[in-house]
Amino acid sequence: MRKIALLCALLTCLWSSLTQAQHWYKGNLHTHSLWSDGDDYPEMIMDWYKANGYQFVGLSDHNILQDVDKWVNVPRQQDRRRTFERYLRTFGPDWVVYQKGTNDSLKVRLKRLDEYRSYFEEAGKFLILKNEELSTGYQGKPIHINVTNVKNLIRPLPGNSVADVMQNNIDLVVAQRRLTGQPMFPHINHPNFYYAVKAEDLMQLRHERFFEVFNGHHLVNNYGDSTHEGTESMWDKINLHFLQQGRPLMYGMGTDDSHNYYFFGPSFSNSGRSWVMVDAPELTPKTLIEAMEAGRFYVSSGVTLKQLPQVGNSLAVRVKTEPDVTYRIQFFGVRKGSQRAELLREVADTVATYPLTDDILLLRAKIISSKPKYNPFMPGDLETAWTQPIAQRLIPQPVAGVVALPNAHAHNDYEQSRPLWDALDNGFASVEADVHLIDDTLYVSHDRPAFKNPASTLENMYLKPLAERIRQNGGQAFAGYKGPFYLMIDAKTNADSTYRALEKVLHRYRSLLTTGTQSKNQAGVITVVLSGNRPIPTLAKAKERLMSVDGRPDDLGKGYNSAVMALISDSYPNQLKWRGKGDMPADEFQKLSKLVERVHKEGKKLRLWASPEDPAVWAKLREVGVDFISTDQLVLARNFLLKATDK
Repeated sequence: MRKIALLCALLTCLWSSLTQAQHWYKGNLHTHSLWSDGDDYPEMIMDWYKANGYQFVGLSDHNILQDVDKWVNVPRQQDRRRTFERYLRTFGPDWVVYQKGTNDSLKVRLKRLDEYRSYFEEAGKFLILKNEELSTGYQGKPIHINVTNVKNLIRPLPGNSVADVMQNNIDLVVAQRRLTGQPMFPHINHPNFYYAVKAEDLMQLRHERFFEVFNGHHLVNNYGDSTHEGTESMWDKINLHFLQQGRPLMYGMGTDDSHNYYFFGPSFSNSGRSWVMVDAPELTPKTLIEAMEAGRFYVSSGVTLKQLPQVGNSLAVRVKTEPDVTYRIQFFGVRKGSQRAELLREVADTVATYPLTDDILLLRAKIISSKPKYNPFMPGDLETAWTQPIAQRLIPQPVAGVVALPNAHAHNDYEQSRPLWDALDNGFASVEADVHLIDDTLYVSHDRPAFKNPASTLENMYLKPLAERIRQNGGQAFAGYKGPFYLMIDAKTNADSTYRALEKVLHRYRSLLTTGTQSKNQAGVITVVLSGNRPIPTLAKAKERLMSVDGRPDDLGKGYNSAVMALISDSYPNQLKWRGKGDMPADEFQKLSKLVERVHKEGKKLRLWASPEDPAVWAKLREVGVDFISTDQLVLARNFLLKATDK
């Protein structure tokens, strides 16, 4: 009994500390205004959301951003004129810009986001995100993708299938994020809007982490029908497929998709039907997006949870109760060997925990209250919440027939749709991960993470999976490939402390690594190369080396042998101005040839980062002897290198 009491006390302390550490922000990311097909002015919409307890909103009008000059005509219909009069009465004639004309005509200039944003935003209290709904279709099927925190207008692309259309537009978002460095993400809107998007379409997507499991628009069929799947069933099917492929999980979103602000009921698309509750350190676009990409949120149509449900390898649901309201907590999961989700347990309580045991691949929870939803999506709806899923970490099987490409380097590999696995499946024998040391753990991220996500540690993202893949291949990174696999680690934090932490974690994988002492070097399957902030003298003097260092051209001639300094890297623009158009200037070719000669004379390899993603450029780099093609475009580079090998 004493052990049970101690365990309960420990869990209570854990829940208490988690609750105190969490900062919850309520938001809606799918909202429409008169900038497209909504029926109210942006300021009126923001006024409602702020007054109703939301901390962030994304106004996501179709294929337009609120950064241009736009006037709208106000029809003489009574409801449209009343909408204008309420806008004028609320914000006053000094704010509202309008023109009256002949025959009682009226037009209004819509305020741009940069004009009204400061009127509503308050640090830590309310934030407006710049969103866009990319709206296109395929053979009459509507395909809509929201972009949260977009920087520049994206014009939607067509495609050859439903999945192809989605992928083409997701790729535009990913390209803008990489080009601008601005955090943003796409999410698939209302797949069951006219049943346009099926689970099988969503299963094909790369770089997509979110879809709407609940959408408040009255024409969206969230629950499916006798011949179509509901979105919850789709969600489980997609995530089982993603899990088996080694993809990150697809997270569920809840949105209003609001269009109507003065008429209410089941035949209108109204505000307040569903939202997300995000646990983020602060209210900024970066931290909100980082938290959502880590699954630190849940979906609600009225039920509030006391804490983030994911606690280690369990879902621990604690409901913030309301008087005279009862709750049912349902746990859904997929058992090993099954291809379908099932209801694992249902309890009539406000607290329940379900562990992700070895026999469960995938787990999520749904909390249903007895309280009827006010102005529901569908009559009879009860206030509900959905947690994000948690899952076992599965190692996908090696793809048969992969040709190892010793010259292929996956730059910023962690930004790929399937970190590490996409590189391996395309034959890349070198990958790169940026790391930040927080406390005593190395986390993979381009910028310093806002919180510690166990799924993003260097060990969980790269070292453990690599060790398992090597085991699958009988002691090799690729079947039949005897060469080294390069794991480049770009240290973004203090050189000495990051090096010490890296040394500590690498000791656990020592048998797989290329190692060295002052007098002896041992070839291993994995050659770890430390880049970024590098304690070169410390590493050079180490009695035992578990890694080599990534040098710079200025390090040539300083006496570092290839065991200490395996690579020389530099920025492409530091060496060349040529971008692949026309012939490469002779003086640049000669300059690069001399650098290659110096690098190879010392037994080192040369890599140029930030080179143009262009086969014409890669061809010249290969011709002159540059050892690695450093790229984000894995398939393009693979096809180029395979073709070059065939020649």
